[in-house]
Amino acid sequence: MMNGNLQPAIFGATGYSGFELVRLLARHPRSKKPMLVRRNGESGTYSDLAEAYPHLAGNGGFPFESFSWQRMKAAGVDLLFFATPHDFSREIVPEAIAEGFRVVDLSGAWRLKGRENREVYGFEKDDQYADLDASSVYGLPELHSDEIKTAALLANPGCYPTSIILALAPWIRAGFVDVEHGIICDSKSGVSGAGKTPSAKTHFVEVDGDFSAYSVFGHRHTGEMPDSARHSLDDLREAE
Repeated sequence: MMNGNLQPAIFGATGYSGFELVRLLARHPRSKKPMLVRRNGESGTYSDLAEAYPHLAGNGGFPFESFSWQRMKAAGVDLLFFATPHDFSREIVPEAIAEGFRVVDLSGAWRLKGRENREVYGFEKDDQYADLDASSVYGLPELHSDEIKTAALLANPGCYPTSIILALAPWIRAGFVDVEHGIICDSKSGVSGAGKTPSAKTHFVEVDGDFSAYSVFGHRHTGEMPDSARHSLDDLREAE
């Protein structure tokens, strides 16, 4: 574990998750103001995050910096967050690790251990990062706090697996669930998890007061359930 205040940097600060991350880090007692890094090829419409989110104005500014490993090292960055699409994280995170940065990835790029489960992200034939896949830590602090402390790559869990694993953990630990007979979980969410790209499925007039099933036969978290979720639940049983 690092001592003192951390200097974080964030890729993808203009997204919903990225902005919330900036907001949390900006007022965290162990964090310096985050450095915001613009992805190569990313639109340069905003020079400061307050231009996208005006309620940040008056906090000393959150300017965007061009992507450069050297610039981040010069700024003393010791923790790098990726609030980016999974394909970008899959491409750049290995470079970040090789450059000596500790990484927290909010996408699904590094959550899945099973090769067959990575198909939903298009990674089923991507074995060049097998060692990094194996060493990444599934970031549920309630279950994996010791591993998280020393992890070079932390894979932030998906929303549905988080809600399911944390809800089931105490029941399984107490022996109240017969896991051999299977478990059915009914989860719901809002539409912000779909990201900022507008579509008919996320338009206010389509979703307000309504309810629908989506990605029933190809949801990205389906592979995460039997993979990362089972890993966490197995840890609980072994601890007994």
